[in-house]
Amino acid sequence: MNDKPMMISKRRRLKLLAALALSVASAPLLASVAWAADPLKVAMILPGPINDNDWNAGGYAGLQAAAKNLGIEVAYSENVADADAERVMRDYASRGYGLIFAHSFSYGDATLAVAEDFPDVDFMAGTAQNLADNVGTYDNPDYQGAYLTGMLSAGASKSGIIGWVGGNPAPNMLANYHAWTAGAKEVNPDVTVMISWLGSWFDPPKAKEAAIAQVEQGADVLSAQSVGVIDAAVEKKVLVIGAVSDQNHLGPEAVLTSVLWDLGPLVTEAAKSVIEDRWESKTWSYGIKEGSIRLADFHGLDANISPEVLKAAEAKFEAIKAGDFVVPHDTSMVE
Repeated sequence: MNDKPMMISKRRRLKLLAALALSVASAPLLASVAWAADPLKVAMILPGPINDNDWNAGGYAGLQAAAKNLGIEVAYSENVADADAERVMRDYASRGYGLIFAHSFSYGDATLAVAEDFPDVDFMAGTAQNLADNVGTYDNPDYQGAYLTGMLSAGASKSGIIGWVGGNPAPNMLANYHAWTAGAKEVNPDVTVMISWLGSWFDPPKAKEAAIAQVEQGADVLSAQSVGVIDAAVEKKVLVIGAVSDQNHLGPEAVLTSVLWDLGPLVTEAAKSVIEDRWESKTWSYGIKEGSIRLADFHGLDANISPEVLKAAEAKFEAIKAGDFVVPHDTSMVE
């Protein structure tokens, strides 16, 4: 966490100074003087479609939750390529959006460039590693849920081989993989964990192909960290762990459970903090303890797992929630 003092933007300082000047000119009105900021508008740019039932859908849902909770104006742009991120964010900033979410690790540099030219706008860069006075970041602590689904995956696997397919080796993806592996090894120390990188954040055909290749090498439980993996699981009749939302509807006989990520509380609190002039440049993290990470219903597929493993996973969830067990946050590179 970043413990630096709160930064008041140039725009807000000017309004505060104007209010103070008015109070000096009208001393009797000092107690009633107040300055009102422009109504906050929040924007989000996303690397893929908002209906992907995954990372982008989670971001969009969080944005809409903040709009509902706070009654604020929001806007979004989906399918924004890395090369276009700076242009799109500049457009939002120039149109008076006071808080902008860059919902991709790959938008980090673009966010810093735009933030430098718009010091009166606050930015939230998803899973970013470099911050600025008006650039904060938020992580996706789904690795906490991944530990639990790793336990369940090893418990459900008959072959002792499970497979994980992800887009790019960003820190949050690496944390998810390592936690899934650690959870699996708690249940079965001899489990084999396969991993495939796509080199793309959104390439369903390539993800499906990579997942099928893992199944053909013996994997009978998969972790769908990319859109397309569930399609492979359905086709090959193996089990799969969903991500972000309850993805069972994409494969009712295949999706064992999903790691749910509710971004609504975080987006709401970030927007509220801007409105109340207490926003800070730091890492914002909402996980199991805060109620933002949990597991979806099994939809009857828990019959594939022994009661002992189910009980162990449930106990681990409660231990994480209570702070009695801390899931290792391992972001080391893997081949």
